[in-house]
Amino acid sequence: MPIRAGFRACALAGAAALAATSLACSFSYSSKSFSDSSGSSSDSSSDSSGSSKSSSESDSKEYREDVASYTRAFVTSGGTASSFMSGIGDLAHKRGITNWEADENTWIGIGRGLGRSKIDEVQLGVYQTNWSGGDANKIKLIQKGWDQVS
Repeated sequence: MPIRAGFRACALAGAAALAATSLACSFSYSSKSFSDSSGSSSDSSSDSSGSSKSSSESDSKEYREDVASYTRAFVTSGGTASSFMSGIGDLAHKRGITNWEADENTWIGIGRGLGRSKIDEVQLGVYQTNWSGGDANKIKLIQKGWDQVS
């Protein structure tokens, strides 16, 4: 009996490790896909207000889609608001966006990602409030992105 109990405990530990590895690989894969899609950078310039403007509409769409993909992956895997914002900042930096907090594409992309993650409207409200810092314009832009998907 002790050998069988030991085997069972070992099998359970192995199954738990496999499940954890599977989840980690899943997030790693979605992060890698996101990273691959955001690997190229675009030229950007700043206007007099300090907000960045992409050199073309195509660049803006690519950035917005990268933000949407990142948001969806983040909502699925979980994390803190500060780690989410840090990730958005890293993404913007890779794309040459110097003032991502003021870029409408950031907030519309977040809304699209939330819409694609299939959360409900109550959860949407929580994310809007937490991630926007209560800024009414950012909340409106997140809603605009959400509405484009829903």
